[in-house]
Amino acid sequence: MPTKSSQTARANKPAARRQAAQRADKWLPTGIELEQYAPAYFTFITTKLAGGAASAYRRHFGVGIEVWRVLVMLALDEKVSVNMVCRLIGMDKGSVSRAFKSMYEMGLISFSHDPHDGRVRYATLTEAGRRKHDEIKAVAMERQRAFLNCLNPEEVPVLLDMLWRLHGNLPNVEQATQVYLEAHVLNKKAPSSRKKKESK
Repeated sequence: MPTKSSQTARANKPAARRQAAQRADKWLPTGIELEQYAPAYFTFITTKLAGGAASAYRRHFGVGIEVWRVLVMLALDEKVSVNMVCRLIGMDKGSVSRAFKSMYEMGLISFSHDPHDGRVRYATLTEAGRRKHDEIKAVAMERQRAFLNCLNPEEVPVLLDMLWRLHGNLPNVEQATQVYLEAHVLNKKAPSSRKKKESK
């Protein structure tokens, strides 16, 4: 025979569920609408493209995506330094230095020093490095073809032009970020820091 306490517990379950549902109804999403947020798509595309490329290049050519990016630069310029790679691609110095070290050990690059500044070291492609670049380039171009085949031929140059303009506009993004932080975040923190100093 059910006890009084067990009957009360069963009776309370529907009420608890109703209260939980009411609390859930009050929850409203406040996140960014990703369909309207361009940086999200750049992140999604870049992450997935880079991940697929890294897997294929490492499995079939024995190099990672960082090495491939440096190979691309070296195929365009006779010699490049760590700082040059960082400025153009946006990789951090540690990643570039590790890529240089790995490429040197594989015989893909040789080094020379700036005659005007012995602290600056330049990397240059070797013949083996050039062959490695050309092998991977063929795959990279096929990946680009497949990536862009959802566009009409006349849309491709328009897309590339917009991407160049967006890339050139990145300094304005950092400037706008700093202005916003100073106006809406840093100024709000300032009073509390002043109070702490006054209380000491």
